[in-house]
Formats: sequence, structure tokens, C-alpha cells
Amino acid sequence: MSTVQTKTNYEGASKTVLRRFFGRSIFRRSDTTLCALVVLITLIATATLGDFRTLSNINNLLNTTALIAIVAIGEAVVILARQIDLSVGAILGICAYVVGELSRHFSGPFGPVMGVLMALGFGAAFGIGNAFLINALKMPAIIATLATLSIYTGIQIIVNNGSQLYLTQVPLWLAGLRGNAWFGIGTFIWIAFFCLIVVSFLLRKTRFGRDVYALGSNPEAAIYLGVRVRLRTYQIFALCGALAGLGGLLYTSQFGNVDATAGSGLNLTVIAAAVVGGVSLFGGSGTALNAVLGALLLGEIQNILELTRISIFAEQTLQGASIVIAVAVYAIVSRRLRRPVRRESSTANHAEKSNAARGANRPPGLSEGVIHG
Repeated sequence: MSTVQTKTNYEGASKTVLRRFFGRSIFRRSDTTLCALVVLITLIATATLGDFRTLSNINNLLNTTALIAIVAIGEAVVILARQIDLSVGAILGICAYVVGELSRHFSGPFGPVMGVLMALGFGAAFGIGNAFLINALKMPAIIATLATLSIYTGIQIIVNNGSQLYLTQVPLWLAGLRGNAWFGIGTFIWIAFFCLIVVSFLLRKTRFGRDVYALGSNPEAAIYLGVRVRLRTYQIFALCGALAGLGGLLYTSQFGNVDATAGSGLNLTVIAAAVVGGVSLFGGSGTALNAVLGALLLGEIQNILELTRISIFAEQTLQGASIVIAVAVYAIVSRRLRRPVRRESSTANHAEKSNAARGANRPPGLSEGVIHG
């Protein structure tokens, strides 16, 4: 083989490695594409809307997004396992009222710890109730959680008994949770970041995460490989319910007015955040980060619509249309970015088949690159 040919092959291999590294690892990742879309919308809103770039609006946007992101992370885990939870809004509403009421009895130094534990515990208990219907009665998740949505909403109305919980009735640590900040970053954002780190670790580094992706990718194969489906179902719904309960605690601190309608309409917003972020509804594909980015995108869209001061009916219509547009744009961009990968793969397969064919037809004693005189 000549020096020129060797150099050409080396340069071609180097370009392929660089193209694959930068293409697949950076520009072809779903979270990178969504980050670019969020940055683009932020730049446009900053340039066109003066109220958008105010400090108060940014704080309100990030706090609302953090609350939605926490619940969306739990919903993403359920969707990854090819399930769905339609009752997260009702779980959030119950926990917001119950934990807010009970927190008045825990106003000492351990008050915040008890409040968080109660929110996680109550939420996990409701999530386990969802899993029980799915495991014991063999109900599809969409039917089971649709039923518990009505059940939990009824429980929420009974517990509230027509009353309301105001911010002045809760302890100071809960009332001031929204306004607190560490190192200039709001408490809500720190809590959402902590949930993201923990759930990402569980999905990436533990057997639980591998089983979740296996169930979402191929449930029959997962059973054949020994995945404990019933146990994992209880665990994923308990995790989703626990994060919804934690979201209820933050809801009490943020809005300070908890009634029987708290959390209503949040179910579809949370599911939309996960799906817009890139979590596949068919399971087995997506990350917790995708849910957070989806929540941020939807939060920005809603904030922009509110700042334009349009009617509430037009706002709901445009918000739904913006979700459809965002999903469509994301799908088109992702499909176009994956197209070169398919071309490279097909070209490589074609080259391997050609080399194999030439090797099969080559007379004995001759090797590639060697010329016998």
C-alpha cells in the first residue's frame, strides 16, 4: 500500500471519528436540540418583550418551571417504563392541602424535614395505590390512573370540606420557602436540581434504571430476562407519586391559596413537558433531563403568552398550538439530524459487503493490497 493511500485512509478515518463524535454526541442529542430551541425562544422574547427580562418575571418563571419540572421528572420515569400516570395533579392537590395543614404542628427546627417527609410519604402512598390497581386487577395504566384521578379528586374535595388554606396559616419556613435563595439561586431551583441528579443517577447507574428502560423497550423480553415487573411497577409509581407530593409542598409555598381545585389541569401539562422534552410515549427512550427541558420550554411559552396580555381563551388555544408546533419542529429537526447517521451506517454496511464479496472471489494466495509480479 502506498504512502499516499495510507495517508488518505488515515485522514478519512479521522474525519469519520470526529464527525461521529461531534455529530452524535453533541448536535444529534435530543437534549442539545431542545436547549438550542429554548435559547432561541429566550433571545426572541428578551428582544421583543421588555417585561420578560425583568428580575421579578425571571424569578416567577423559574419557580413555576421548577415545580412543573419536579413532577415531570416522576412522570418521565413512568412513561419510560411504558406506563402513564394521569393522577399526578390530584396527588399534588391533596398533598398541598394536607401537608400544609399538618405542617403547622411541626414548626420547630425539624419542621422542614418533617414537611418534606410527609409530602414524599403521602405522595408515594397514592402512587402505590395506582400500582396496586395495575398489578392486582391487571388494569391498563391509563384506565387505572384515570379512575384514581376521580377518586383522589373526590378525596381532595372531602378533605378540603369547602375550606381554603392560606399562606398566613402555614409555618414561616413553608411560607418563605419560595423567596429563599442559596448563593443567589432560589430554593425551588435547588430542589428541582437535586431531584434531577438523584433520578438521573437511578436511571443511569442502577439496576432499577436498567429495568425501567428494559420494560419500556420490550416488556416481554424484560420478563424473560428476569425483571421483577410487579416490584418495578410499585417502585416507579411510588417515585412518581412522591415527586408529585413534593410538588404539592412547593405549590403551597408558591401560591399560598390551596383549595379543592389545587393541581387541576396539571396532569396534561406534566405529560406534555415530558413528551415535548423528548421522552417517548412508547417507552424506553428519554431521560430525566428531557423532562426538565420540556418543562422549561412550556414555562417560557406560557409566560410569553401571559405577558402579551391576551384573553384567557386565546391563551389556552395558543398554548396548545405552541405545544403542537414545538413537538413538530423537534421531531423534524431530530429526524434530519439522524439522517446522516443512517447514511453512514448504510454506506459502511455496503462497504463491508463489497469487501466480503471481493475476499470471497479472490484467488488463493492473494491478499488485499499486495500485488504479485
